[in-house]
Amino acid sequence: MRATRVQSRSHTIMLMGCGLLVTLYVLAPFSWLVLTSFMHETDVLSVPPKIGWDSFTIGNYLTFIHASGIEAVVGSRAAENTLPGIFNSLVAATATAALNLILGTLAGYSFARLRFPGQMPLLLMYLGSRMVPGIALIVPLYLTIRTFHLLDNLAALAITYLTLTLPFTIWLMKNYFQGIARSLEEAALVDGCTWAQMLWKILIPVAAPGLAAAAIFAFMTAWNDYLFAVILTTTMASKTVPVVVAGFVTDVTTARTLMATGGVLAVLPPLLLALMCQRMIVQGLTSGAVKG
Repeated sequence: MRATRVQSRSHTIMLMGCGLLVTLYVLAPFSWLVLTSFMHETDVLSVPPKIGWDSFTIGNYLTFIHASGIEAVVGSRAAENTLPGIFNSLVAATATAALNLILGTLAGYSFARLRFPGQMPLLLMYLGSRMVPGIALIVPLYLTIRTFHLLDNLAALAITYLTLTLPFTIWLMKNYFQGIARSLEEAALVDGCTWAQMLWKILIPVAAPGLAAAAIFAFMTAWNDYLFAVILTTTMASKTVPVVVAGFVTDVTTARTLMATGGVLAVLPPLLLALMCQRMIVQGLTSGAVKG
């Protein structure tokens, strides 16, 4: 009995140690990013970097509100564009998530409840489209968007991100709807609900965790994209935050503290969204993974 307790305690300590190492591995880079955002450029470039209250400053964050003064000598234009870039990213990512919810819910329900010729090949085609690297789509996508005069337009970004995220949403929602009893739909229809009312009042509330997981996946994919955004945008009318933050790297030098500050500001919206919806995300992903 005593040997069993010692062994169990050893396993617990080992698991806690592994968890601590993983936590440090994940949090250390972000912690250094946050710390750098509150330092002077000269202190960051020192060897070793000077860390202390003497090097603490909020000037980097003030630069993003009004790009003037010594903190804005390098990268001031990128600093001025960061907040508009965050707004553009919010618009593109929110539009992508909303379109995913509408189209993915309807398509997922159709695949879960209906039987039609070519159903499985179509699903496999959706899955196969996720395996195509983005760089292979750049040239035809650019030519298509240029033909429709949508270059440098947030609508073009939302449509592009939709093609990347919709297959995942369809598969997730198909599996989720397959795990919902048909008796709920039948009872609603017997009570006089139309199909649209049954979907809106019965199925969507039950499938809320799956919808949340799909929406946040689509939002994160759109928010983090750099490749398509840098190719399809040219002005601040549609540049997203990853493209703007990359502007802190110039041919002359790199504004490290401003880049770190821009990175912190760019991380905050999706981080807050994930924290608020983390329970629904986990529930939606796990339910969609085991049902089908």
